[in-house]
Amino acid sequence: MTTSNSHQSSSAPYTADKYARRADHHTPNTAQEEEDSYILALHTDPEHHKRVTALRTQYFPPKLNKLSAHIALFRALPGSHLATIEADISAAAEKQQSFPIATGKAYLLGHGVAIDANIPPARGIYNGLKEKWEDFLSKQDKSFKAHYTIQNKVEDGVPQRTLEELQKNFEGSQGQVDGLSLYRYDRGHWRHMRDFMFPR
Repeated sequence: MTTSNSHQSSSAPYTADKYARRADHHTPNTAQEEEDSYILALHTDPEHHKRVTALRTQYFPPKLNKLSAHIALFRALPGSHLATIEADISAAAEKQQSFPIATGKAYLLGHGVAIDANIPPARGIYNGLKEKWEDFLSKQDKSFKAHYTIQNKVEDGVPQRTLEELQKNFEGSQGQVDGLSLYRYDRGHWRHMRDFMFPR
């Protein structure tokens, strides 16, 4: 499989500083301003993670790309509830078996491109935790669609070209989801905190 590197050099209409700021719908719904917020993402096997991260590295604007490829279940969990959050994640992981993941179709996503990864077990995990955390979830976290963001914050016309390249050249990737990973948000970076692995 061969793909072009042309999109890496595209100038993005967003600065790294602007991209690092969180919009209101990306902040926890708590009474106080949260000093820290956390992200919960799926943990996948290394080979699958490597393949989808290579795509993100190729197409995401380099100055804005602070993350590897990921599927986030929740993006703004409040630090003031961290103990409860970790206990709930641990309980969910303990009763979850590993399950397969496969990429689906690529599609346009605002100023970028995403790849679908519709996996019912992930939806089940999300729904179970959402029920426990409903009161403090951000607006964004009240819905979930499993996908990999491969490109974002680029100029008009670039996403369509990327989509066409992916439709022509990307053969898809399959792997296993074997746990959940918790990160602390830090101005666009995700600082890894801990993994909650599923039973073997």
